[in-house]
Amino acid sequence: MLESLVSFVDGSALNQWIVAAWWIWPVFEIVHFFGLSLLLGGLLVIDLRLAGHCRGFTPAATHALIPVVLAGFLLNLLSGILFFYGDPVTYAGNAVFQLKMLLILLAGLNAAFYYWTLHAQVLTWTADTVPPLTAKVVAYASLMLWSAVMLCGRLIPYIGEYLGAGN
Repeated sequence: MLESLVSFVDGSALNQWIVAAWWIWPVFEIVHFFGLSLLLGGLLVIDLRLAGHCRGFTPAATHALIPVVLAGFLLNLLSGILFFYGDPVTYAGNAVFQLKMLLILLAGLNAAFYYWTLHAQVLTWTADTVPPLTAKVVAYASLMLWSAVMLCGRLIPYIGEYLGAGN
C-alpha cells in the first residue's frame, strides 16, 4: 500500500512544484513549527490541568484552548502532507517517520478516549476537584506521545531507512 502511495505522489505535479521551488521547503518548515507551537503549547496547559496541576485554571478555561490546538494540528497535518509530497521516497522508507505516524495515531486514540470517557465530567470540575487516575493517565500519555512525535520529527532527517542501519 505504501509503495502505491509513493508511486502516486512521486512525479506528480505537486511533487514537481515542491521540488522545483527553492523557497517552498523553508515555508513549510515555518508553518510546521508554528503549528507545532500552537498544538503543543495548548496541549501542555490542557494536559497539565487535566493531571491536576495548574489549578488556578478551570477546566473550562483550559478547554477554550482546544480550537488553538486543533488549528495547530491542522497546520501540521497540511504541512506534513506537503513534506511527504516533496520527498515521498525518503519519508516512506524512514523508520522514524513510520514511528511518528504510529505515535500520532496513538495520540489521536488517546484524545478520543478522553472525549468519550472524561470530557463531560472534566467540565464540571472545580479548582478543588482531585482528578481521577484515568484523567492523569490520559493527560500524561498525551504529553508523552506528543513529545515523542516532536522528537521523531526532529530525527527524521538524521536517521535513514532502518534504525541502526549505520547511515
